[in-house]
Amino acid sequence: MALNAAVIGGGISGLASAFRVSGLGNRVTLFEGENFLGGLGSTFPYRGGHLERFYHCILPNDTALITLIRELGLGSELTWRRTRMGFMYQRKSYPLNTATDLLRFSPLTLVERLRMGLMALRTRTHGLSEELDQVTAANWIRGMVGDRAFQILWKPLLSAKIGDQYAALPALWLSSRMNREKSTGPEVKGCLRRGYRSLIDAFEIYLRKRRVEIRLKTPVREIQRDGESMGLVFEDGRRETYDFVVCTLPLVQFQRMTRSLELDPKIANLKLDYQGVVSGVFLMEKPLTHYYWMPFVDSGATAQGAIEMSNLMPLERSGGLHVNYLVNYAHRESDLFRKSDEEILALHRADLAALYPEAARTIVDEFLFRAPFVEPIWMLNYSRLAPPASAIPGRLYLTCTAQVYPRVNSWNSCCEVVEAMMPQLLTETETIWPAGRSAIA
Repeated sequence: MALNAAVIGGGISGLASAFRVSGLGNRVTLFEGENFLGGLGSTFPYRGGHLERFYHCILPNDTALITLIRELGLGSELTWRRTRMGFMYQRKSYPLNTATDLLRFSPLTLVERLRMGLMALRTRTHGLSEELDQVTAANWIRGMVGDRAFQILWKPLLSAKIGDQYAALPALWLSSRMNREKSTGPEVKGCLRRGYRSLIDAFEIYLRKRRVEIRLKTPVREIQRDGESMGLVFEDGRRETYDFVVCTLPLVQFQRMTRSLELDPKIANLKLDYQGVVSGVFLMEKPLTHYYWMPFVDSGATAQGAIEMSNLMPLERSGGLHVNYLVNYAHRESDLFRKSDEEILALHRADLAALYPEAARTIVDEFLFRAPFVEPIWMLNYSRLAPPASAIPGRLYLTCTAQVYPRVNSWNSCCEVVEAMMPQLLTETETIWPAGRSAIA
């Protein structure tokens, strides 16, 4: 007899959890507070199709995500392309992809360039060492490349991603990121031919075929115990009971929802903040560059960089226009994050006019999106602090971005967390509910 399960959150972690939990034969209800599925992978309609609100790519070693894509029947939709990274320093652009590019990177001295190369080699061989969890990224980099190279190249990149708290970021997170993106030879990235909208739609189709109930615009306010089962309390005061619950919301939201449960202090008391993001999406008749990713360093720009998605995705998805994301990772309480959409777009337009005047004159459309909980702001020794998946064995589970460490937060790492949770969930629910008893007849 099937169990009744609730999955909270309709992003990739929620969709993957609902897919796996329903695949075990359980009756699943998926709750999403917004009026759409997809979370950070959500899209907006444009010229008869859809474009992502925030930039995304797929790497060849994103095994968990690619496996799900194939299970959902979209394997033939995957497309791969060689991509390149540029680096803008004092308004001059440099390629930064190969050993030769590094040797020609004139903002650094020859000795600094050589030390940078040695750092890359060391990352490939020792980049996942547990000892790096006890060392800050800043000190680790300085020790290998020197303070000047750190100030010119690495400090802007770290502070752009994490903000003022970059100084406490563990080296293990950075080395894991470098190992993921640079360990397979020439840079190759992938995307779905019709974008993430096709993946979200495929999830929804499969879930509905399995009779998963999807409830949009239904935020959960609180998770409580209800005898041997779990109760969900909604914003309007309604209450429903389930045999077990999987929550995929950011840790800070999960902690607020479970204050009455007296969970393990490792979950309830973990202080983990999040960095948010603002994303200006510009549709242009002319391209900026041939680079996929271009950080802006010491160039007078508000944006921290540009991601030119048209160097990865098919142009027909945007009606032949070039799609560029100007991004700022910013805390939800920062002055920039609190600015209006038009204020931020005006700043980004000024960046484009100053750095790429010819392309800037061809802007056709522009959009602004923001998200408050994107990248956890990691701390030293986080490997020992990460919350477990099983909050109440057999009854309450957590699978969220607070558990992806030391991997970079991506759709693939979120899928990996879900896959790692499933054997424990199956064993514990079978132990708690040996006859498959259901809380709801």
